[in-house]
Amino acid sequence: MIKRIVLLLWAFAVVCPAYAVTDTVTFIPGGGEADAHALEMLAWASGEFEVDLQPGDGDADAVLTFITAKPTGHEPLDTVRLRWFKPDVPLQQAAGASVPSAPAVLVVHSLHPDMPVGLGLCRGLRARGIHAFLLELPGYGKRRSKRRKMTGITALLQAPMAVADARRAFDVIADRPEIDADRISIQGTSLGSYFSVAAAGLDGCFANTFLLLSGGDGVGILERGQKDAYHVRRALKHYGYEGEKLRALIDPVEPLRLAPRLDATRTWMVNAVNDTVVPRENAQALADAMGLEPAHHAWVMGNHYTSFLMLPAVLDQMVREVTVVTPRGMVEAAP
Repeated sequence: MIKRIVLLLWAFAVVCPAYAVTDTVTFIPGGGEADAHALEMLAWASGEFEVDLQPGDGDADAVLTFITAKPTGHEPLDTVRLRWFKPDVPLQQAAGASVPSAPAVLVVHSLHPDMPVGLGLCRGLRARGIHAFLLELPGYGKRRSKRRKMTGITALLQAPMAVADARRAFDVIADRPEIDADRISIQGTSLGSYFSVAAAGLDGCFANTFLLLSGGDGVGILERGQKDAYHVRRALKHYGYEGEKLRALIDPVEPLRLAPRLDATRTWMVNAVNDTVVPRENAQALADAMGLEPAHHAWVMGNHYTSFLMLPAVLDQMVREVTVVTPRGMVEAAP
């Protein structure tokens, strides 16, 4: 019996080895008092943290887990999960390149509880030879708080946690020998785009930033947007978040505040012409805040939901960009 237990423990250790990763984030000060306050809320004490490699979940090939840099004390919520979608033949091998490691994309999903767009992007990237990592936001998948809230509310209430998870995920991905640390990009859709902008803006670690159905003035979107925005607005009001309290909640991850910290030459946006969840003026405001050239901001037919039919074209665009090695520089403090 003892021998069997020892063998089982050994097998578990082989299947689920734990290893240490170190935070590399360097917080660049903002240009004003409000920016400095927002960055202070997003910052955390950097250090070494443990990562577990676990068997795949669903059609993911593996799952990487680690504790958030912004813990609440509730383990299920604090345990970050990265679903890893590994290509059978990484793109650089298929192209005959000599580089041993491959590009990767961190995908931050939208509001939907089943994360269909995030999963679709990960599967599409894997099929195209790119490593994809789906970050489960707080309140999604197995990351449940003690009292379950409407989809997306936990992520918004724990916005600094979500940003920290995305930035810490970069270090987890970069530590893998299969991945080229100079070619790790981030992609965010709708709700996930807010956290993606913030994570990418902290220190410019990501090679590229891809934003789908994103916009600026998060409070304005919640107050005036329809469909998903309307339902989230009602749920937040139920928890007492409206007016100045709502603004204080959104401010640390407000895209318009953090957008100037992104490199416009390495950022792409795709928006829908008839989107009523993220109206056109909000999308354009974010693009202007980042200084995007028209070639980096695409408008597609459809609304917040039907535009997902354009995912194959979005994937092809991402693959073209993530395979290029570009120098990654630290963002500068805003003037």
